[in-house]
Amino acid sequence: MAAVATSDVKIGARGAELENKVRAGLAKIGFHGTSEQLVKFYNENAEDYNEMSFLANYDKLGCHALIASLSELVPNKDARILDVAAGSGLAGKELRRFGYSNIDALEPAEKMLDLAKSENIYKNYIIDTVTPDKRTDIEDDTYDALCIMGAVLKGHVTLKCLPELMRITKSGGVIIFNVAEKYLKSDPQFQNGNHGTVFQKHVENGDWLKWDELEAPYRYSDNCVIFRIVVA
Repeated sequence: MAAVATSDVKIGARGAELENKVRAGLAKIGFHGTSEQLVKFYNENAEDYNEMSFLANYDKLGCHALIASLSELVPNKDARILDVAAGSGLAGKELRRFGYSNIDALEPAEKMLDLAKSENIYKNYIIDTVTPDKRTDIEDDTYDALCIMGAVLKGHVTLKCLPELMRITKSGGVIIFNVAEKYLKSDPQFQNGNHGTVFQKHVENGDWLKWDELEAPYRYSDNCVIFRIVVA
């Protein structure tokens, strides 16, 4: 899947206004603030963040590319899928456009989930976080696939959460997520290919059958890399 020239997509004056507001708000707590700070921020700015995401074409670019890539590995439209850090449901909507309907959402910011509930996107709405030191209430081997749109980064869903994500994914199931190019360069988890060492160890340990990565569009001004993992 080739990356597109995102510079041809414009966010517009309203989008730029909201983006500046969101960035300023995140800057006050540090973009990689504590989970509590981030949840509070997303709850207080749910509608603005949602509108900004649409104007920045997260749905048409990042979400579309992510779910198109997932569909290559998960052809069964009845597959049970969890949208992790689901936000207001942008990825969930795209999953439905691709014909998936057995979709749950996991998101710690209740106001963001309220936006998804208003459009009846998911079957189940789970208000929770995925962290390295706490199990969710989800049973082992529950989902055929997990998708994470734009939330695998420091302070959100980190690579240290992989064991928990693997626990709730069925054998042969898929974990797929994307990371913006700017975070691949700035986030220590990914700098200098650090993630490759972590990922390869999971393969060598027999946790994963395989993993791959591919470039894709993300939003109006960014491309990303999509990571696809098949759990053993």
